[in-house]
Amino acid sequence: MIAANIVKFSYVEKRYGMSDKYDVIIIGAGPGGIFSAYELMKKSPKLKVAVFEEGNTLEKRKCPIDGKKIKSCIKCPTCAIMNGFGGAGAFSDGKYNITNDFGGTLYEYIGRDEAIELMKYVDTINTSHGGEETHMYSTAGTKFKTLCMQNKLKLLDASVRHLGTDINYIVLKNMYDEMKDHIDFYFNTPVSDIEVIDGGYRIFYKDEHMDCDKCIVSVGRSGSKWIENVCKASYR
Repeated sequence: MIAANIVKFSYVEKRYGMSDKYDVIIIGAGPGGIFSAYELMKKSPKLKVAVFEEGNTLEKRKCPIDGKKIKSCIKCPTCAIMNGFGGAGAFSDGKYNITNDFGGTLYEYIGRDEAIELMKYVDTINTSHGGEETHMYSTAGTKFKTLCMQNKLKLLDASVRHLGTDINYIVLKNMYDEMKDHIDFYFNTPVSDIEVIDGGYRIFYKDEHMDCDKCIVSVGRSGSKWIENVCKASYR
């Protein structure tokens, strides 16, 4: 782990110079961080972008619990199930819901139509990175929906792309492979604090810091308590 980080820091120093700051730093390599980095790479390729992630690369995410020698959590420094490239959903069954009826309130900020269009856009990225042969399911126009209406039950409307665990992994790997030569990823590098400075932000990690013009915080479930503490500290 240490050797890998040294190599990475050496690469960043060679490419940009450690005294230079990034245009954008993204904290967290879950879905929010991944798609933020992907969009920046595609739409603003000249920007210097870095992603800081507490966990491992996708292929190194291995939980030691095997049911035999290790039967319960041993409190690893970073949880391979919750942290790492792909976030907590990296090893899920890969269901992507396209709906405003559940799963979030994005539509409250940008409107229902735009929210759905963005979800469909994410679906095109997934299907173009290995998920093209997977199925899209929908509750619209189904006999089950008719049955629910007949019995005064409301069936929530949704389209669901079911990638499956194996394809979900392939999609994430293909996205990383496309981004890794354009985005600097710092794995096993938890951010300890964020500070507002003149003209941008300063993030602190280990015994160092890095500055940026813009900072995207996308730490997900495992980082919710951390960002809560960061926000509280900024208002003291």
